[in-house]
Amino acid sequence: MAAVISLIAALILTPLVRRLAIRLDVVAHPGGRRVHTRTTPLMGGIAMYVGFILAVVITVVVSRRLVFDMQTIGILVGATYVAIVGVIDDRYELPGWFQAASIVISGVILVMFGVRVQHITNPFQGGQLMWLGWLGIPLTLVWVLMVTKAVDCMDGLDGLAAGIATIASATLMLMAIRSGQRFEMSAVMAAALLGGTLGFLRYNYPPAKIFMGTVGAQFLGFMLAGISIAGAFKIAAFVAVVAPVMVLGVPLFDTAFVVLRRIATGKKIHEADTSHLHHRLVDKGFSHRQVVWFIYALTMILCAAAYLLFTYSLSRG
Repeated sequence: MAAVISLIAALILTPLVRRLAIRLDVVAHPGGRRVHTRTTPLMGGIAMYVGFILAVVITVVVSRRLVFDMQTIGILVGATYVAIVGVIDDRYELPGWFQAASIVISGVILVMFGVRVQHITNPFQGGQLMWLGWLGIPLTLVWVLMVTKAVDCMDGLDGLAAGIATIASATLMLMAIRSGQRFEMSAVMAAALLGGTLGFLRYNYPPAKIFMGTVGAQFLGFMLAGISIAGAFKIAAFVAVVAPVMVLGVPLFDTAFVVLRRIATGKKIHEADTSHLHHRLVDKGFSHRQVVWFIYALTMILCAAAYLLFTYSLSRG
């Protein structure tokens, strides 16, 4: 239900948001590190955000047993904050440090509502739990910042970030479902994210009619980070740490590589360039669709491996 509602909502709302962006002149012009060749409206992420909220609320209302617990409320509040800042950035182009600070604040919102990494498993002590205490707070903030910026950085080709988020949210949904009734809200939120990204891809797949903008990229990254903490990270197994990293492996590893390369060459970490994987593949002569599907395939392979590890861990107890 959640996936279908958000899918329909995104299909209906995205053209409306596109017209609004054109009317307000919130558009991306060709040039610089942007690889598109024509002026394209931004703010498409609004459609995904609204579709997601509608899907979660309607599903909970219709269901006889789902409730808005504190963690779910925290994720929805954080997502709303991220979306608002994203809209402002699409309109006024906020500085990079302000974006990063806003993402950290969204992580603080999660922590305030009880969404935090509470423990990890020590593989060197027979899988015993290591309770993190207050260390879970900075770890949660770092995770939210890393994932959100990683997904944001992948929004460099038509359909790329939305497609990666579709595959990742589907995997997190399956993990939450396999984890039992305790994680149903994580499954519902992942399903709502899945439907929204699929609906948006109808208009964002190359050649894109609209871009998701900062509001979309950072909303998707924040949601994937939040769901992975509320869901898969709570399973008492070493794979519970490895699996979310694998699910989000392509944007995380690509961003880590770019950051290390900038440090090695003396560039500023936050300085945008064209050294990301999709930029390098395009420079080698591959078409946009070829690059997008290559990265889709990498994401699918990592997600499949993560899900197999996850299910194997559950079967072993």
